Amino acid sequence: MSMIKNILLLHAQRYPGMEIRDYVKLLYQSEFGPGHLVEAGEALEALQKEFSQAKEEGYAPAYTVEAIGGALCRAHLDPRLITEKDLPLLSRCFARSAQPRGSEKGLWEKLGQLAGLAWTGELPLDRQELELFLSLYESEGCPPLHHSDGYRELYHPHYRVIDRDLSLYAPALRAIDALLRDTQGPVIVAVDGRCAGGKTTFAQKAGELFDACNVFHMDDFFLPPEKRTPERLAAPGGNVDYERAATELFEPLRREEAVAHRRFDCSSMTMGEPQGIPFRRLNIIEGSYALHPALERYSHLRIFFTCSPEIQLARLSRRENPESLEKFRERWIPMEENYFGSLSVENRCDIVVDTSHLPTPEGRA
Repeated sequence: MSMIKNILLLHAQRYPGMEIRDYVKLLYQSEFGPGHLVEAGEALEALQKEFSQAKEEGYAPAYTVEAIGGALCRAHLDPRLITEKDLPLLSRCFARSAQPRGSEKGLWEKLGQLAGLAWTGELPLDRQELELFLSLYESEGCPPLHHSDGYRELYHPHYRVIDRDLSLYAPALRAIDALLRDTQGPVIVAVDGRCAGGKTTFAQKAGELFDACNVFHMDDFFLPPEKRTPERLAAPGGNVDYERAATELFEPLRREEAVAHRRFDCSSMTMGEPQGIPFRRLNIIEGSYALHPALERYSHLRIFFTCSPEIQLARLSRRENPESLEKFRERWIPMEENYFGSLSVENRCDIVVDTSHLPTPEGRA
């Protein structure tokens, strides 16, 4: 069963009052995302107004987040789970998700699946009415649609369309937002976890969502040859230069100073020249071993990223050549797992994010 077919059938089951317009709106959102709303002037003020309306109505959706295809989801404005303080962050996630995407061809491929499900009777839609609706819709240039009056009366929908990964990151993003809002001084966030779990992607997107943010990578602190003693390498996580990470990175950040950052090049096994990086209040340090006991005390928030072994290998297979993939299987993954298990890293984290069910790049339908 295709992803779009599954989504259409699932929404039909959850919302039996859906009309043709609501199905077409769902597929339009799946293909193009929320960009048309941003272009039309959607802003924080509008989000605050709708959230107030949702509270007044006692909005209590059965589902907090619903996948709609295209690596997107509907994130419901559930007053039981979010507060006014969360709205600026949600507004930024909404704007971040409004990147140009999709095509009219892609939309009509999905509308073709809708017509096929109506033809077979798998969806409760009149085939002639659907054909007429789509003919008129095409003649109008396939514009974005509002929900039908019947759908709004039955379900009183209040949601925003955002990237699925941002909805998955929500607990971590909200925790960062709260630290920035409710505390003073530097905020250091350590993002540890399994390779191919999504640490780097999260750090990059979080850096785009928050102002005044630096992102650092633990790969830059790989242990140089002169420090590689058998005793050091035998210790869990012993292949990282924690002493240099503390001196060059964590200590200056704690003192609210600029960082003179040197990157270790694993291919040439040499140290780069120092690069001055201005101090910023939010600092995300991502990479395996970021929460080694030698560094853990510096972090104000500890996040662990994970995924299933099957998904991990599938992701590594897409990004690595066969030789490199074999090194991960035979060396790097076992070393990581020894570190995680020996030091109970995941159990010491504030938040655990499992990315196993995020769509693959080629599975964005």
